[in-house]
Amino acid sequence: MRVGATLVNQNYTDWDRYEAEERGEDVPANPLKPDSEVFNEEINIALTADKLGFDSLWTIEHHFTPYTMVTNPMQYLTYIAGITERIDLGTMVNVLPWHNPVQVAEDVIMLNMFLGPDRNFACGVGRGLGRREYEGLGIDQAEARIKFDESLQILRQLLATGTCDFDGDYYKVKNLRLRPQPERDLSGTLWGAGGTDDSVAIIAKHDVRPLVIPTTSLGLALETAEKHAKLHREAGYAPSKTKLALWTYCAETEEAADAGANRYMLEYTDSALRHYELLGDHLGDIKGYESYGEMQAALREDASPFVNGFYDTHPWGTPEMIIKRATQLAEEFGVDELVFLFKYGSMPIEVALKSMELFAEEVMPALKKLDPKPIEIREAAE
Repeated sequence: MRVGATLVNQNYTDWDRYEAEERGEDVPANPLKPDSEVFNEEINIALTADKLGFDSLWTIEHHFTPYTMVTNPMQYLTYIAGITERIDLGTMVNVLPWHNPVQVAEDVIMLNMFLGPDRNFACGVGRGLGRREYEGLGIDQAEARIKFDESLQILRQLLATGTCDFDGDYYKVKNLRLRPQPERDLSGTLWGAGGTDDSVAIIAKHDVRPLVIPTTSLGLALETAEKHAKLHREAGYAPSKTKLALWTYCAETEEAADAGANRYMLEYTDSALRHYELLGDHLGDIKGYESYGEMQAALREDASPFVNGFYDTHPWGTPEMIIKRATQLAEEFGVDELVFLFKYGSMPIEVALKSMELFAEEVMPALKKLDPKPIEIREAAE
């Protein structure tokens, strides 16, 4: 099994200033901690992951808030490709309704060429949730489901052959031929993240493998992965393993790990609540996001399951504790790769690197020996 790391570039300590500014209050023009300092710190994560033997390095796409500040994951990873030597790269995710799918395909092909024959790129895709992002980019969120479906079809064609003919409601592509051309079929580099039944159905029907990035509890994330496995099997495709993102904090004692995980994981979930406005009431009125509207209603009644969910269920602790929990999750989700987030919330870079180095020395070798069965195979056996 492969083990990866993730860059997210959070500036958590700026949330209060950001929200006050959004409300129109007088605040300092710039955050106390410059965004550039956050980027420079995350470069340390990238270089350390490459040096310590992680298999892959991933990043994400978000806009406008301190939640995560990677606005162009392909640009970011192209830079990372140039400063690292051996590590594979991936996105979790490119948000397809925010982009022209032809240009996404071009970016994937170019990055694969920069990586050369010995390194690989995994293109995780999704359809996005944040209202601020859709509005700031001038894109109608109610059109996201159809745009996601059409974009995925165009991407598959272009990455497989470098050519495309497509006549959809939002995208029309006629006799297109890309340059540079893909030198091999890259459609297998696609991985899909879906938090709703609609997204999961789209990903499964197009034979895109599942990338699970928990935005709620791991229990609900597992239900989503099992739905994908069922629909994927019913569509006649071969069983597929999963890539699963997890939050971790590794320390030599349980007490030290508990102190770090309790603080920084709760800061992360607080930032997610704020970025996605999950205590609001707007998502139920947006076509294709009705299930998130139900979640908002539940969180307004009691947000504690969400706030505590990462701390309660993700693998943190001593190396032995993390190996045990991560192994359990790898088996449940039928993974071929676990991707760990090491720096989040207000965690100082030196704290993140210490956790990461202990993890690489004592946890990663045990995880790389695992070989879980895909969910489809496990369910068939049962």
